[in-house]
Amino acid sequence: MGSIIAKRVGTDILKFNTFEKEIRICIYEEITNGRKLTEIINQQHENIKYLPGHKLPHNVVAYLDVVETVKDADILLFVIPHQFIERICNAIKSHVKNIAFAISFLKACLFVFAYSIQ
Repeated sequence: MGSIIAKRVGTDILKFNTFEKEIRICIYEEITNGRKLTEIINQQHENIKYLPGHKLPHNVVAYLDVVETVKDADILLFVIPHQFIERICNAIKSHVKNIAFAISFLKACLFVFAYSIQ
């Protein structure tokens, strides 16, 4: 699902002058066909493991480091399994802009009362 959203956002963002054109996606490194998935995405512009046969726009760039991925971002899109949300939010909380906002595409619910990444 993450690659589908990255493809759509990466394509649509090019139509607007008010947004940064680079769409950063954080990838859990996997070896696919003997190569690193991040390298495949950045060189072939395709996620051959999770979205084979669909080219990603050239402005979609895969990163390994979640902190580097969110650096300078105004909008964060979370497309991750629910069990990772707390760990990722804790990792990025001191690196996210105060004006940034997040959109969640989580597939399940994680109930944490009064939880904030600030």
